[in-house]
Amino acid sequence: MIGGGVVGAACAYELARRGSSVTLIERDELAAGASGRNQGWFVLSDDPPLRPMSAGSLAMYREVIDGSDVPVRFDPQPVGHLMVATTDNGAAAIRSRVASREAAGTKAERLDDAALRDVEPALSPDLTEAWLLDQGRRIDPGALTVALALSARANGADVRTHCTVRDVVDDGSRVTGVVTDDGVLRGDAVVLAAGPWSTPLARKQGVVLPVTGARGWIVELDGTPDLLRHLIEEEDGDWSDEDAPTAAELGHGTPREPGVSALLHQSADDAIVCGASHHLALRPEAEDLDAPARIARRAARVAPALADLTVRGIRWGIRPMSPDDRPLVGWMREGLLAATGHGPEGVLLAGGTAQLVASIVLDEPRPFAAEAFDPFRFEG
Repeated sequence: MIGGGVVGAACAYELARRGSSVTLIERDELAAGASGRNQGWFVLSDDPPLRPMSAGSLAMYREVIDGSDVPVRFDPQPVGHLMVATTDNGAAAIRSRVASREAAGTKAERLDDAALRDVEPALSPDLTEAWLLDQGRRIDPGALTVALALSARANGADVRTHCTVRDVVDDGSRVTGVVTDDGVLRGDAVVLAAGPWSTPLARKQGVVLPVTGARGWIVELDGTPDLLRHLIEEEDGDWSDEDAPTAAELGHGTPREPGVSALLHQSADDAIVCGASHHLALRPEAEDLDAPARIARRAARVAPALADLTVRGIRWGIRPMSPDDRPLVGWMREGLLAATGHGPEGVLLAGGTAQLVASIVLDEPRPFAAEAFDPFRFEG
């Protein structure tokens, strides 16, 4: 298992608890990347193919957290997901997403101005539209990742940190292991769950894995108790993904402005957690240094009281993005299996991904339809 983020840790846990011999290899610390540096939300996906994957994650996390010695903050019941629009285009986008979620069984209520002030007094009085959904939980993603990895270890897995995988090895017909700084490790299957760093490893095996890295920033403000009560998501209908630049564009040096939106919630220690952004990550160092300022302005537009709060901290993680915003899960060649491309929804989908990965490795019936996650679906 290559990768000690939430996807790799969940896969290691699921395989180990089913009796497989598992070695989890992480080049840094557990949850060192985006898995420990994200918003800390859990909502069921509104994309139909992803819905059962996120539902499987919820069931796994409850089970692991209940049996773990690691304290993981995870709301036992939904706190509510409040979707607000700041433009007419945003309102149209919200109505479309609400319809999808209602079709999947989520209850939603449109709030008028008075009702919105009642449920979330800190929000701006001039929002275009608001809907309250009966889902949404806060979770500590870093602690969850550690709990999953340690639960894997309790089930017999070998968890190795600060160990870099340099390559995968094969016998000419199938992948048989990995090359690490500690030597060659052999195995019947190698699961590539290294996020955006999965792509160069796959390329060494002649496999084109269309996963790119996108940097996402989080700004934490020093809040006061009960300032925000729900998971709050702002929509203005103007979000767009960023394509990779050509060499000529890179040489021209024109900076690309990262896309940002306001995703807000108040954590257990009263921090106001503000996201999010999306900017192509071409190197480990951050290029989009103005993103935190833009996120802060966007957050204050939705909740004006945030403008006067002290900044507690800023962090970023690099997310593995696929062309259609769905993960790539499946065999790339005999012995080498992909489990990457989850974008900003790694925490939402890791548990369900692990159930799918285990069923593939062990040649068991799939827990849900898996065609939408075929790693080769973009070919042809």
